[in-house]
Amino acid sequence: MANLGGLLLVNACFLAAGIGVTSLAGWWRGARSLPGVLGVSYLCGVASFGVTAQLLYVLGASLARWQVVVVCAVFAAGAVRGLARRGEEAAAPRTTAWRWLFWPIAAMLALLAVDLWYQPLWAYDAWTFWTPKAHALFALNGLAPGWFAQADLLNKDYPLLLPAIEAAGFRFTGYETALLDLQSWLIFVGFLRAVYEIARPRTNALLVWATLALLVVAPSVADQLASAEADIPVAAFFGVAGLCAWLWLVERSRPALVVAAVLSAGAAATKVEGLILTVALFASLAVVAAFGRPRRVLAPAAAGVAALVAGLLPWRIWIAHHGIHDQASLGRVTDVSFLVHHAVRAPIAAGYMLVKAFDPRAWLVVLPFAFVLLWTGRRRPGRELAFVAATVVVGFAGLLLAYWTTPFPFHYHLAVSARRIITGLVFFLAAVAPLVAGPSAPVRE
Repeated sequence: MANLGGLLLVNACFLAAGIGVTSLAGWWRGARSLPGVLGVSYLCGVASFGVTAQLLYVLGASLARWQVVVVCAVFAAGAVRGLARRGEEAAAPRTTAWRWLFWPIAAMLALLAVDLWYQPLWAYDAWTFWTPKAHALFALNGLAPGWFAQADLLNKDYPLLLPAIEAAGFRFTGYETALLDLQSWLIFVGFLRAVYEIARPRTNALLVWATLALLVVAPSVADQLASAEADIPVAAFFGVAGLCAWLWLVERSRPALVVAAVLSAGAAATKVEGLILTVALFASLAVVAAFGRPRRVLAPAAAGVAALVAGLLPWRIWIAHHGIHDQASLGRVTDVSFLVHHAVRAPIAAGYMLVKAFDPRAWLVVLPFAFVLLWTGRRRPGRELAFVAATVVVGFAGLLLAYWTTPFPFHYHLAVSARRIITGLVFFLAAVAPLVAGPSAPVRE
């Protein structure tokens, strides 16, 4: 139990950091508004700490426990701005009969937590490189080139956000791998809470609660949480970043664009899929926003570039300096002869990913329900549906290109990873669909 207390303590530090980050972004004003931003703030805290920790590791820091606390405290200091500003009085919302759905969702989350508490760390990728990297950061007091550049370490080029988060946890709990599943669970709960915070005041209560319920009971979520890998964090960052990008497009909310950039930096600093999805998100947002008003391309383009620079540039410099091979080879992606020679991979990978995304044994009816909601919102302004469609199509095409040009055995790579890497697009569609389905009067739970 003491180790669990340490895990909760370090995540409380992440939450405090995120409250400061969202305050500086202008996401909330006044102490009374804090309960309504905890989910978004927690994810921003995890993303901000992870991106900063990666930079500090590259610069030679050890990130001992006191340093973890100091980094979070520096971010948390930003909360002074939000606390000093008075929030606007909101109109009294009406209540809804659907609030009872909170209890079965909470019960399912509790069951997942109990299951994860007793699960061993069994996933192959977790044991072969995610957790060893986190343990090395913890045990070697930083980014030791002799260990991180060794020839037999798998996926040496993967960014450091998840290992940095787990290493920070080890500083508070000791080397306790049994808690890593619960760290993923906390990030998933933060995602659900963030979706509720953003979507609930803007659309029908039943649509939001139904979406959250479908995600909580999806078998693939339980499976991926137990794996303690990076796919749930990437999907959580990207899903909420997509919601915030939608808010900027529809409501012209500058704080939403800042939060989208922060979360996207976290996604890019976690896995190569995060880079693909970040590019898809901001490229789509910039193009759709520029229709009729070309100058509007500047804000989303700048936010996307900032997210990629913060999330990836320090790490890319470090791996280039130490001669580490980058699996995401630009040469293969732009090699026409390579693409033509391996053209048969494209339809196979596309079909396989679609099967995994719509597999009811993995996701039940999450995507069919999301597409029904998108269909009901077809009369909304075209730019909204265009943004959602472009993000999904470009993101899917980017993942497809990754399989098309993979340096690993094609069928093996597809079989072991496709069921996980589509999680980001599933989370994005599930999160944004209730908003597209149409707004209604604000409702108080």
